[in-house]
Amino acid sequence: MFENILVPLDGSELSEQALPVARGLAQQFGSTVHIIHVVTTADELGAGRHVESPQIAEIEVEQARRLTQSRVDRGAAYVEQVQSQLKEAGIKIDDRVAVGQGDPANQIVDYIKANGINLVVMTSHGRGGLRRLLVGSVTDRVMRSCEVPVLVTPCS
Repeated sequence: MFENILVPLDGSELSEQALPVARGLAQQFGSTVHIIHVVTTADELGAGRHVESPQIAEIEVEQARRLTQSRVDRGAAYVEQVQSQLKEAGIKIDDRVAVGQGDPANQIVDYIKANGINLVVMTSHGRGGLRRLLVGSVTDRVMRSCEVPVLVTPCS
């Protein structure tokens, strides 16, 4: 029924609460689990824009590029660690290390479309009311933007 299950992780223990659910479903259906970790680049996009000196702007842009690459490398190592834990439990894993850059919801939806995902398992961060309105919810945006079922595990 669910050949490919996607678990988006942000590196938090809260997001990892989706893993046991995905593992159980994968064992039940013989599914392949995909893990994605999105590295946001919003902080780096403005680097060098408000500096009058071209040399300083160039330094800022290079520092931003290094910061982004460092975050991507850490994300890739994190995804590989999670994948190896699932492999040890006998779960089929998609071995590609998916570390997207940019808006998390958009990257997740793009991954779903490009990789034949049949189910997404995510954890809600439990934000509500005004905070959810101001901050937004990646889980909410993924649910509204993709055409596959999204199983949301409550935060505990």
